[in-house]
Amino acid sequence: MVQIITNKPSVGVSACLFNCPVRYNGKKLNAVGKLGRERADFAFTPVCPECMAGFGVPRESIHLTGSGQQVLAGTAAARNHHGVNVTSDLIAGCQASIEALERAGVRAVILKEESPTCGLFKARIGKKRREQVTGSGVFGAMLREKGWFLIPDKAFDSALTWWDWRRRLHAWLWLSDRSLQTNGELTDAWHVVKFIVQETDRPFADEVGRALAGLPKNAPPELLEKHRKTILHGLERPTTRARATQALWKTYANLKNHGKLEGVDLHDLTVNSPEVRRNVTTIAAELTSLERVAFENDLLFGTSPVIYRDVRRVRAQAARKTDTQ
Repeated sequence: MVQIITNKPSVGVSACLFNCPVRYNGKKLNAVGKLGRERADFAFTPVCPECMAGFGVPRESIHLTGSGQQVLAGTAAARNHHGVNVTSDLIAGCQASIEALERAGVRAVILKEESPTCGLFKARIGKKRREQVTGSGVFGAMLREKGWFLIPDKAFDSALTWWDWRRRLHAWLWLSDRSLQTNGELTDAWHVVKFIVQETDRPFADEVGRALAGLPKNAPPELLEKHRKTILHGLERPTTRARATQALWKTYANLKNHGKLEGVDLHDLTVNSPEVRRNVTTIAAELTSLERVAFENDLLFGTSPVIYRDVRRVRAQAARKTDTQ
């Protein structure tokens, strides 16, 4: 059956993505606003490390002379438009932002990609915007060291990309909070989230499966935690449109062929086979609808095995089941 988390996920976010006018030029982006009503399913904590560094709004733009990782290692620097070294102030602002996120109970952060500060996978170096380096901005680099679930703002590019990041975030939080004191508890948890990892990286998933099968009897806690971290890392990998569509159809066909959908209120659910051409918004709608059906009927939707539901909604659903028994 689908796993439910009822604690509203606490998510940090680059403040400029949260409609806050904190960019160097005073402009803002409303990326989070694209979530619509789903925005209420998260507790957001916006932060701006450059503001926390005391740079102000508007301010001179900054650039890096290397990746954020190199800045933290002392082999590169952060400089403003006039070449003044502002590395120590920027690092202090990043640390202050992390402390604020920790007070908010945050373990996941949405970051503005290609920013010299918040860039997650790419950071701009030099004064020219086209200059980029593989690596993170300074804040992104610090967060990667913490092992949190990090989401680039490209997650908002489409309904499907957001669905993928959201379902992996939920699975990541669920697994992070699970009690894993025995081999059996670890194996049971893996059987819940493995469908996602198999979809995004089958060789990696097979490797995890072999490692768990080879665990010594009564494995020590530190070994169980090592495997937990490995699986959590696997949940960070995004899917593709083709893989998500194939997984959707496979799950739907399996439920239908085993009679799991007979007599079930499908709420006008339509799931098309992979060869049917449709846009990513339609695919995401099909996935979200099947999540709802799985939740209401205690079905395992391996493609999205962990979902968030408000505790009041969970109680109402349980009450309806009791009334029909």
